[in-house]
Amino acid sequence: MSFVFVFTECPPGHLLALRQWGFHIVATVDCPGLEKVVDVKSYIRDKFAVVVGDKGLAEELRVGAVDVGEVEEFLRWLSGEGARLFKAALQ
Repeated sequence: MSFVFVFTECPPGHLLALRQWGFHIVATVDCPGLEKVVDVKSYIRDKFAVVVGDKGLAEELRVGAVDVGEVEEFLRWLSGEGARLFKAALQ
């Protein structure tokens, strides 16, 4: 199953590092280097999705909601102590 972060604004460039961990990153607006998704509901079908920056959209789609700061914290965790645990979970 794919895991996708759906940004409602262009994410800071350093968050694109999530791709190295196997996460998909898309946006609902035009952002350089990201796929723009217009029909989010169809796109996330059969995916584990988290909406970044729009709690209302997340509630409508019945998926998780986070803000950019929480995604940054998650990436820091992955890059540090979480790396070993996350890699082990993927195997």
